[in-house]
Amino acid sequence: MPHARLFLEKYPLSPARGSLRFHPDMSSKNVIPERIAEALMRFPPFSMLPEKEVHDLAGNATVWMVPAGETVWKQGDNPGEDVLFLARGRVEYIWNHEDRSERVDARDVGDVLGLSALVRNEPFRVTAQAIEDSLLYSLSWARMRVLLEQHDTARNYVRRHLFWAVRVGTPIEFSEPTESSVAGRAKNILQAHLDGAQLVQPRPPERLLTCGPDASIHEAATLMSSKRVPSVLVVDAQRRPLGIVTSNGLVKHVVVDGMDKSGPVSRIMASPVFTISPRASATAATLLMLRERIGQICITEDGTPDTKALDVCTHKDLLAQSGHHPAGLLREIRFAKSPARFRELCDEIQTIAQSYLEAGVSAIYLGQICAELYDELAQRLLSLAADELADAGIKLPRVPWSWMSVGSDGRREQILRTDMDNALVFGPSATPAEDEAARAIFVKLASLVIDKLVAAGFARCQGGVMALNPKWCRTINEWTTEIEALGAQTDGEALLRATVLYDLRYVAGERELCDLLREKIQQTVSTQPGLQRRLAELIIDTTPPLNFIGRFVVETLGVGNQDLDLKSRGMAPLRDAARLLSLRHGMNRHYSTGGRWDELRRGVPSMQETAALAREGYDFLLRLRTLNGLRRGDSGRHLDPSTLTKLERAQLANVFDVVRTVQQIVEVEFPQSR
Repeated sequence: MPHARLFLEKYPLSPARGSLRFHPDMSSKNVIPERIAEALMRFPPFSMLPEKEVHDLAGNATVWMVPAGETVWKQGDNPGEDVLFLARGRVEYIWNHEDRSERVDARDVGDVLGLSALVRNEPFRVTAQAIEDSLLYSLSWARMRVLLEQHDTARNYVRRHLFWAVRVGTPIEFSEPTESSVAGRAKNILQAHLDGAQLVQPRPPERLLTCGPDASIHEAATLMSSKRVPSVLVVDAQRRPLGIVTSNGLVKHVVVDGMDKSGPVSRIMASPVFTISPRASATAATLLMLRERIGQICITEDGTPDTKALDVCTHKDLLAQSGHHPAGLLREIRFAKSPARFRELCDEIQTIAQSYLEAGVSAIYLGQICAELYDELAQRLLSLAADELADAGIKLPRVPWSWMSVGSDGRREQILRTDMDNALVFGPSATPAEDEAARAIFVKLASLVIDKLVAAGFARCQGGVMALNPKWCRTINEWTTEIEALGAQTDGEALLRATVLYDLRYVAGERELCDLLREKIQQTVSTQPGLQRRLAELIIDTTPPLNFIGRFVVETLGVGNQDLDLKSRGMAPLRDAARLLSLRHGMNRHYSTGGRWDELRRGVPSMQETAALAREGYDFLLRLRTLNGLRRGDSGRHLDPSTLTKLERAQLANVFDVVRTVQQIVEVEFPQSR
């Protein structure tokens, strides 16, 4: 490695380093930026960035040669201001814990080192040691961070591939032990928010609006108006916060109280200023603002009013930085554009779902949160797909239309990114030929949306229940004709379509079309006793997987795999019974299974206890299935009972007993002729 030796001579290394700091000579401008840029462009995430940006990054890089056996950094060191790219050699991560050292990862050529500590703004959690003579390029983290924020694909790669360490053979995360993990994850929803929150990120200092205490009230108001901001920070000569002037304060003191606007702002400023540090939790900062009933909070260098002000944030500013928070994700979805960004946001939804479930949040409640997020996603993707069609010279038909969710998403129960069932209804045209032409365009629109959903991590529906399928993209008249044909002899695909349609829910477009269709299917099924008995038969015939002594009956799924089918044996009977019993008792306000059982509990005295148990049981099954799916990376439908704790096995057995009770009620309500 002649170049490595050259730089080693030019930039001698100190034999001992307490943190990631370079020899003063290393600040010299790199004389081989082209070679560094070429090396960077061979590997992600740099290969996902514009070539010019990578060359600019390389132009300010410095070079570090670490002989075999020496440390790059030590566990507990601060990360400094640079991220390292391993150009040659090999580096191992050593984890020192419980009076022993353990090799947990190895980094090879093309890997980025030190990124996790920089992102988290915390000391290194492992020691990095060169096991071969290694050549590293030191890159500005500040510049690289800006590039990642500007380019979705590169940022998505970093988030998905570089923010964890790997123990040989199994994944491991070096998270600090929390009280909740020691207590068996018995944490609440607030703790889930706090654990998932991002750190407050001060924005560029030039955007901070400040004035001195002697500035006039008129000057402060003019400054706020010209910059269109709700406040101005009053600071001293060292830019330390003294007070804050808000638009509400101006109205109160000047407009209402008649204070002279030529007076100093010190007369109307709110003081003292509430301050936080740049390492504060965005969620915790929001809670502080709510508790203190303040609209702005100041970020200072050390979190006290005694140091320089860096930024001022409102509730909205912090909400955008709140990490795993539904409202923050909702806002981000509205402005997302690229497939990589949508995938990233859906990953965030899945992360928050897991943290909520582990915090003990109701799975039914979580399904409602996810439904709001997925609805926003569908609306955004529909808008982008319509723009793409317009750019291609294809205009949407001038007829009303409505995008609908059906199946689990229609019931507001879809948490995992399994197949997202959907359908489309549109108004009729003057002729059948015009209807077909309109359908062809709506199918193209749906195809673009489904492609984008797949890119975001969803699966295509294997049964074809998607709006891109002409069978699920129909005029209101075609849908009505099909629904009116339902009867006691309905079976097979027609019966499946009927049950799926019964759970349809409006997402985008003209709500009236969806409401008309929903009302039509409810009216039709409610006047068809034979069809109701047919639906009841399906519920009754589903045997819970318990034998007569209360042991689980598993199903063989391939060689050596014996699992419980949570969906068909447990969730389906409770789901379908809630739907059918709600229909029998004229209750159609709710979409979700949990909501239907709640309505039955309140409205049917004889079912009060059973309905409450059924809702609780369905919530347990939905939670169990979702966590199982997160662990296995699939739908979670099939569960290995050996993975359950003793308590969970007992709870599951009790739920299957509730299923039997519900089936008995259905059998009484809808007596079979056989």
